[in-house]
Amino acid sequence: MTNITHLKATRFREAEEKRYNSELKKLRDEHEREFGKEVRKNEAQITRLRNDYEKKINALEIELEQKLTSVRSKQNKTVMLENERLKEELENLKKAHDDQVNEIQESQESEIQHLVESHQNTIDNARQKFMKEKMKWEEQA
Repeated sequence: MTNITHLKATRFREAEEKRYNSELKKLRDEHEREFGKEVRKNEAQITRLRNDYEKKINALEIELEQKLTSVRSKQNKTVMLENERLKEELENLKKAHDDQVNEIQESQESEIQHLVESHQNTIDNARQKFMKEKMKWEEQA
């Protein structure tokens, strides 16, 4: 009898092991499916987040490019206006310099003319005095 009980116990144990193994396999398969489903779901979410992030980066790059282009355009306009202003300022300075040079030339020419006239008057006065003195000496002689 112990043999029969022992055989029944062995068969029962084997049946329980088979049932346990099949339940374990069923749970493993089910967990593996759920795990795979979660992995795919999370990978899809990561892909979506990555795409959203890349879209935001591209949008920001485009926005920054536009701002940079705008700033460059404004800077170029400012540089052009400043160059024009400096060109006008340089022309005005050249005109002022030329006017000053002409004024100095006229002043110096006037001064030279005055000196020449003064010198001529001095020479004429000296000549007249010389002639008077000469006439005096000639009358005395």
